[in-house]
Amino acid sequence: MIAPVELARRLGLWVIGLCVIVFFYGLGKLELVRDPVELPLTALDHAIPFVPWTVWLYGTITWASLAAWLTYRERADGARLMTAIGLASALCALVFVLWPTTFPRELYPLPEGLGARTLAELRELRDDDSPSNCFPSLHVALAWAIALTWASWLRPRALAALPIGWALVVSVTTITTKQHYVIDVPAGLVVGVLAFVGARRAVPGTRATPFFLRIGERLEPRWDTHRARLAKLRETVEAGQWSLDAIAWPKGPLAPLDPTLVRLINELIYVEEIAGMNFAILARASRSDDLATLYRLFAEEERRHADGLRRVLALHEAPLNPPGLGNSLVLDEFDALDPESVGDVYLIATANPVFETMLDAGTVPFLRTHPALASDWFEDFVKRITRDEAAHLAVNWMVIREAGERFGGLRGLRLLLNPSIFRGMIAVPFMSLDVYSLAHRLGYRFETLLPAFGKLWRLHRRYPELRAFPLWWVFRVFTAAGAVATMVTAGLVRAGLLFVRFWTAFTRATDLVARLAWGRGLLRRRGLPAPGRAVG
Repeated sequence: MIAPVELARRLGLWVIGLCVIVFFYGLGKLELVRDPVELPLTALDHAIPFVPWTVWLYGTITWASLAAWLTYRERADGARLMTAIGLASALCALVFVLWPTTFPRELYPLPEGLGARTLAELRELRDDDSPSNCFPSLHVALAWAIALTWASWLRPRALAALPIGWALVVSVTTITTKQHYVIDVPAGLVVGVLAFVGARRAVPGTRATPFFLRIGERLEPRWDTHRARLAKLRETVEAGQWSLDAIAWPKGPLAPLDPTLVRLINELIYVEEIAGMNFAILARASRSDDLATLYRLFAEEERRHADGLRRVLALHEAPLNPPGLGNSLVLDEFDALDPESVGDVYLIATANPVFETMLDAGTVPFLRTHPALASDWFEDFVKRITRDEAAHLAVNWMVIREAGERFGGLRGLRLLLNPSIFRGMIAVPFMSLDVYSLAHRLGYRFETLLPAFGKLWRLHRRYPELRAFPLWWVFRVFTAAGAVATMVTAGLVRAGLLFVRFWTAFTRATDLVARLAWGRGLLRRRGLPAPGRAVG
C-alpha cells in the first residue's frame, strides 16, 4: 500500500508530466517558422475507415499515464518516466516547429446517429486538438514512451504485455479517429522508442540521479597532508572504539522522565541515525581505504549513540516515538540519495558537520544538565559522544576543503542543481523546530548557539578553499538565517513574547502529520526499531 505522502508525490509528478506535455504541445501550435503543410492521403489512409467509438480508447493516455505513475517501483523508475515524457514531447515539438503538417479532417465529418456521449467526446477532441502538427504523432510517441518505460519495471515480466498492448491500441486509434495520417504512427513510434532509450541512458541505475551529477570518481584525499592525517586518525579512531556495555549503566527502572524530555531524546535518536546513514553513504562513495574505514566506523558510532539514547529511555521505561516531521522528511530522502552522485556525496559531506555542530553538539551536552539525567554514567556517555563527534568533524572538514578546491567558482554551480538541496530546505526548519522548541521548553538558552553559528560563518577565513565554493555559500546563507532567527528568538524570550507552549503544541501537530503521511513503513524501510516501549 502506498503511504499518503508517496501517493501525493506521485500524483504531483503525474500533474507535472501533463504540464510538460501541454507546454510542448502548445509550443508546436504556434507555427513559428511556417504554415502547416497538408500531406497527400495514401491508399492505406483511404482504406482505413473512420470508427468513431474508438475515440474512447484514443483518450486513455491521461489515465494510463496515471496508472504508470502509481505503479513505479523505485524513484529512478519515476525519473525515467518523466524523462521519457519530456523527451518525446520535446522531439515532437521540434519537428512541429520546423515542419508542421495538417490533416484534412473535413473529409471525415461526424456521422449522424452517433450516441450522444461519443458525439460529444469527438466534438470536444476536435475542438481542443486542431488538425495541425500531425507528423510525428505526439499521441503515439507518448504512448510508446510511457508503455516501454512502464513495462520495464512491471513484475512479473508477463505483465509487460499490458502496456505494450495498450500502446498498440492507441496507435491504431490515432488513425481510426482520423486524427492522423498513417505515416504519423511509425514516426511517433520511432520518437517514443528514442525517448525511452534516451531516458534509460539519462537515468541508467536504480537511483534518480541527473547525469550531470554523477560522480565519475570516488572520494579520495588528494593532499599529502590529508592522507597522512587520515591514516593517523584511522589508527586513533580504531583504537578508541567503545561499547555501550563499557558504561556503568544503573539498574532500572529509574524515575519517569518529563514527557517533553522523552520527545526530545526521541528526536535526537533519529538525528543520530540520520548521521549514521549519511556516513554509510560516504563510506560507499570512498575509494581511499582510510577514508572508507573511518566513515564506516563513524556510521557505527552514530548508531551506537542512537542505541545509547534508546537505552536511556528504556531505563526510565519511556516509549520510543515515531520521528517528527523534520526527521521523517530527511529519512524519506534516503530513497533518492546516491553514493554515485557527486552532488549527493558533497551535499552530505558538507551538511553533516554543519548539523552535527547545530543539533548534536548543541543539544546532547545540554541533556546532562537536566536533573533527571545528571549522573556519572550519563556524563561518561556524553563525553564519549563528544569525542566521537570531534573526529567526525575533522574528517569532514578535510573532505570539504578539497571539494572547495576542486569545485570552486563556476565549476561548482552544477552542485547547486541537486534536487536534494531543495528537499532539504523543506526538512531542516521542521527538524530544527522539533529539537529546539522541546529543548527550550526544558530550559535550553538559544544564545548558546550563537558561537557555533559565528564559527561556521567565519570558517572560510580558516579554510580559504571555501571562499569560492558555491555549495558552502548555501550553508553560509543557512547559517546566517539561523543566527538571525536565534537572536530574534532570544530577544522574544527576554521580552516574554515567545510562547513556548504554542511551539511545542505545534510540533505535536506536525508529528501527527508525519504519522499520517508515512505510518510505520518509513522506519521499516530504514531498518529502525518500531515505536513502542524502548528496549535497551
